[in-house]
Amino acid sequence: MIIPRTQGIAGVLLATAAAVATTPARAAEAAQPATPVYPAETCCSVCPKVYDRDAYISEYMRGYRIIVEGTDGWLFRSEAELQWVEPADDTIWPQLRRLADALKARGTQVVMYPQPPRGLIEANNLNPEDLKQFDIDLLQKRYSDLVAKLRGLGFIVVDASVFSRHSGDPYFFKRDGHWSPAGAREAAAVIAKQIKESGFELPPVAFQTKQIGVAGARGTLSFVINSLCGLKYPMEFKPAFRTTAPASDDLFGDAEAPQAALIGTSFSATPNYNFYGFLREDLQADVLQAAFPGGGFDGALTQFLASDLFQKSPPKVLIWEFPYQQLHRTDTAVMRRMLPLVNNGCTGKEALLTGKTTLKTGGQFAEVLVNGGKSFNSVPAKDVWLELQFSDPNIRSVSAEVWYGNGKVQTINSEYNVYTKMSGRYVFETNYLPDTEVEPIVSVRVKSVTETSDKTTVTGTVCKRV
Repeated sequence: MIIPRTQGIAGVLLATAAAVATTPARAAEAAQPATPVYPAETCCSVCPKVYDRDAYISEYMRGYRIIVEGTDGWLFRSEAELQWVEPADDTIWPQLRRLADALKARGTQVVMYPQPPRGLIEANNLNPEDLKQFDIDLLQKRYSDLVAKLRGLGFIVVDASVFSRHSGDPYFFKRDGHWSPAGAREAAAVIAKQIKESGFELPPVAFQTKQIGVAGARGTLSFVINSLCGLKYPMEFKPAFRTTAPASDDLFGDAEAPQAALIGTSFSATPNYNFYGFLREDLQADVLQAAFPGGGFDGALTQFLASDLFQKSPPKVLIWEFPYQQLHRTDTAVMRRMLPLVNNGCTGKEALLTGKTTLKTGGQFAEVLVNGGKSFNSVPAKDVWLELQFSDPNIRSVSAEVWYGNGKVQTINSEYNVYTKMSGRYVFETNYLPDTEVEPIVSVRVKSVTETSDKTTVTGTVCKRV
């Protein structure tokens, strides 16, 4: 909700100012009773149910265990914000290095911004007893180690440690895991500074940011507390901003695609935070907006890599924002699904094998590709990509069985979240198993985990990888 500056809170302030600016004649009326003032204070503390792990009954609520009450109305998730979350799959690191190298080969340098733990940034808003219970110094060390590791993989990484134990305008909302507009503005400034210091020169555009009112946010932690305790917290209001370019800067005419692009999560895509606007203002350059809410670590990147925008005009700079905890849900299968998309999978490449079939019902696999007869192709699995195109664009979860020349079989499971739009397209690397790398693919069988009609078809292609 946005309240125009000329109304709401601003209107109250103007009215108060008018009342104070009295003339000498009216000053004589000082004997009149003063206008009453009603200070608002937080009414109460969270209920004991908050500390019962079993009370967080839904999958959504389990992501908020266990809520810790800070000072002045602050709420924290102890498991996600006050303790470090390690990646579950330690094999992602070499795959991330390959991703950085593949993008550089297309002329794109990734500038990463891993969102830091909220408890590290807002530690000053914890109660003293909680500061003793949770190791904030360890959070700092683990975050710094992550920044160093990602830099070692070939990414430019912006270190958000400059905001540790933040003071001044809060970086985050009091009762929400997202940053406030103030946090978004500060992050945009350090990211833009890093990009400029890295030597990137982008076509200049004179962006300007203005406050347009205030925006209110109740916060997701408030809803959880309300569900557990019946306690309702007030809205938290912050300034709302809008960033524009002068009319003389034609961003949509004959100009080329922006040389910088932004991928990320709701932090980057939510208009009320205006991170995208602040970033353009600080860079004084246009940036392509390719972030979207709910995409997680890989959603926006997956969708962007498959787009004509990337394939035809790869940006010089790809700014990648994500909450660091999302690395926990990333695995090698996700990385090996993204890597072929850097070079657009099998699109525009010679097909080594092709096939098409109708999916079977009842969770059965349908054979889509067969390698045999006079056309047997002996190219080893390590040198090919497998691409599947389903006629149903809403299929979001698939399973493929890949059979190799030595009789080994490998099952590849892949799933997009509901916010990632790939129109039924899946591309994979197939050489997951060391003893199949040099073997040719002899058969591919596929099924849709997502419910679909019995008329859904799938087209399979094996092509030589770049």
